[in-house]
Amino acid sequence: MITDYLRLTTTNVLLVILPLIYYLYYRKFHYFIFDQRSKVTKGKTSRGKCPPFFPNGWYWIINSCDLKPGDVKPISYCGRNVVLFRGQNGKAYVLDAYCAHMGAHLGVGGKVRYNTCIECPFHGWTFDGETGNCVLSSGENKITRSADKYEYYDIEKCTPVFDNDDKTSRYLQKVTEQEEVKIKKYLVKEMNGSVFVWYHSDEKLRDKSLFEPFDLTNELKTYKMEARGESINYVNCHIQEIPENGADFRHFDFLHQSVLDIIFPFIRFNWSMASERASNPRLHEIMTHPNPQVNAYKMHLFNTFINDSNRSLINVISLNCYLQFFGKHSFFVFNATGFQVGPSIVYLFLWSPYFQVTFLQTVTPLEKFNQRIMHRIFSTKPLPYWLSALMLLGEVKQIFSDMGVWNNKIFGSQLNYNMKNDADKSLHAWRNWYAQFYEGCHEYEQKTLSW
Repeated sequence: MITDYLRLTTTNVLLVILPLIYYLYYRKFHYFIFDQRSKVTKGKTSRGKCPPFFPNGWYWIINSCDLKPGDVKPISYCGRNVVLFRGQNGKAYVLDAYCAHMGAHLGVGGKVRYNTCIECPFHGWTFDGETGNCVLSSGENKITRSADKYEYYDIEKCTPVFDNDDKTSRYLQKVTEQEEVKIKKYLVKEMNGSVFVWYHSDEKLRDKSLFEPFDLTNELKTYKMEARGESINYVNCHIQEIPENGADFRHFDFLHQSVLDIIFPFIRFNWSMASERASNPRLHEIMTHPNPQVNAYKMHLFNTFINDSNRSLINVISLNCYLQFFGKHSFFVFNATGFQVGPSIVYLFLWSPYFQVTFLQTVTPLEKFNQRIMHRIFSTKPLPYWLSALMLLGEVKQIFSDMGVWNNKIFGSQLNYNMKNDADKSLHAWRNWYAQFYEGCHEYEQKTLSW
């Protein structure tokens, strides 16, 4: 009798405890987030002579889930102050932050109106996210507001100009009459759980992107992959330092060999790598992999994502990872095919005999020398949640290894390359490729940004 009672009680406890344990496990690991607690200082330390701080390209500004319909956010990344909002139609919009009327910040107290517009909190002037025009609503129609534009004769010295007609001194002059009122509108792309904005130093290209971020939707669907988590790190360095790792063969041998030295000092990572511009006619030949399955997947990725419109703006990497035991015996873990797309976005597609994983990496400059790095992991659904979380933490461990260098180095403006070895040749070629994203940025930053 007592035995039956204990057996029944144990069963009931297990029926309650096991689902609870799984619920807690699922809640923690089904979408695992690592957010670096100790934020580094805001990048005030000089890093020597540097290229411009905010190269032309697409930049992550927010996760889609953090921008609900009607939400309004002030954003001050990449040396620009903008307002981000989601219209009642579900679409994300980015406009210049400051109202054309009196200069109030639209992102602080502004409200979404008329489906696609944002209303200034100061005097109620309303700007359409679709066009940037200041509009008056008349039912379903939006009428563009016109106004006279005035400016100071000399705003710094406030020197007056004497008006002979009414014998008074004037400080303001009318520069245009009944001109349509508008503010800058920025291109926005929303895909794979992120909102990206296009920044370019050339005003003619502000509304015309030179390339597009990759849409991973079909790829994830084909291979039955889902988002499993993300990590956020903060680094003090110039933006170029971070993606430059993708062409730096040798740093893997010094910073990224450790697996978990305290427990497994006899197990090390071993890496081999290739880096090449997507515009190289021999790209397929250079990136050919000896493993037929890896090679087939790699060529599939090339054919899927590289085309004539983006070829010159992509750098491709191929990274093999091996586990080495006692410095002798190695076995293959995975190959990563990476696409560096523009100055701030990297896609890593990992193929392994044991798993398949994709990483999205974005770098967003918060200030000149303060970068936000985000890694989002997508994995095949059979992969256990704890394992995808462990892989993400493995990526975080590698980032922390790099951060010890990034946070304390100057930008290498005068370089000593040994052009007889492939490692330095790769770095030299990569810097020549990356520099294209700075065109026009120096002039823009000198003219528009005050430090």
